[in-house]
Amino acid sequence: MTIVGAGVIGCAMARELSAAGHQVFVLEKNPGVTQGENQSSRNSGVIHAGLYYDPETRPLKASLCARGAAMLYDFLEKYDLPHLRCGKMVVATDGAQLPVLQMYQDRAEANGVKTRLITREEASNLEPMVHSTGALLVPDSGIIDPTAYLHQLYALASGHGAEFLTSTTLAGATLRDDGIELTVRYRDGAEDNFLTGWLVNCAGLYADQVARMINPESTYHIDPMRGEAARFYRTKRPELWVRSMNVYPTPYQVVLPGGAYWTVGVHLTPTLEQMPNGKWGPGPVVTVGPLNFGANGREDYAGQMRPMEDFHREVVSYFPGLRPEDLEPHQVGVQARLAGHQDWVVTTDPACPRCLHFLGIDSPGLTSSLALAQYGRELMEG
Repeated sequence: MTIVGAGVIGCAMARELSAAGHQVFVLEKNPGVTQGENQSSRNSGVIHAGLYYDPETRPLKASLCARGAAMLYDFLEKYDLPHLRCGKMVVATDGAQLPVLQMYQDRAEANGVKTRLITREEASNLEPMVHSTGALLVPDSGIIDPTAYLHQLYALASGHGAEFLTSTTLAGATLRDDGIELTVRYRDGAEDNFLTGWLVNCAGLYADQVARMINPESTYHIDPMRGEAARFYRTKRPELWVRSMNVYPTPYQVVLPGGAYWTVGVHLTPTLEQMPNGKWGPGPVVTVGPLNFGANGREDYAGQMRPMEDFHREVVSYFPGLRPEDLEPHQVGVQARLAGHQDWVVTTDPACPRCLHFLGIDSPGLTSSLALAQYGRELMEG
């Protein structure tokens, strides 16, 4: 079996398949695996509880996020990896937003996610510097160190015999009666061919291109989305004090020419710091983001970030102590959003039943990675 892509989904699949006794090769275009140079590290590091996804339009996200979060917490605790089940508040800043919070509480209940509507006073007791008229409390949300998690998946897969070929790209694929003949290209330009029984496409931002190598009739198209994040130091001024929680605004609807969708908005996320007792707690840095807009290509990580005033404008209604000058650039990520799809697509290829595609694995892919890998293996075995 050959996996294309050694991000968090590729490494989770490598662990899942190698632990089941399969011989696994993983192709990764980047020079290394454990830093997660694309989506796997360039994200907010939030463990999502499964609040936002309705079973009608996003059935995979609705079912696999909550299950994946439970599996992820068990995994992180088993291997003593950096994380914190800090919880999340989704805050309303006016009375008109309270019915939206009720809608999301109903959705969370349908997905098996624990939530509780709380008053302004209860929200203030949890995060005194956050302004709200009420909030939805999500106790099972958390934060994670994505690169430590990716490294553990890689180590476990390698321990089960999976082989990782870095600085190696998939250059071509030919369907044969006895399998799939792959052409791989190394960093020096040399090429090799080999036969594989299964191809698992976990290529992230390039998953649509891999799909077209297998099936030129594939219509899937990745529409990359650039997300920028700023940061501030919660210890810098008393007004910047964020006790420990993820703080999100009430989701709101955005209307674009292609249709309308709900966005979770720009949020505050604490980072992790190891305490003197060895446990993990919130560190001094809080990230603010993401600001999302169409990317200029799939590697759009460089260039000027949006002004800090843009980040400030998005959060000042619920975090009024923040000033633009408190903010500084943090990071840029690019999400592999799938054009025309709100949900992930995990499917075998109609032209090649022994090719499994993971397409459009954007948020909450990190949270759901173990559940996605289990789901993918079940599809292959079924």
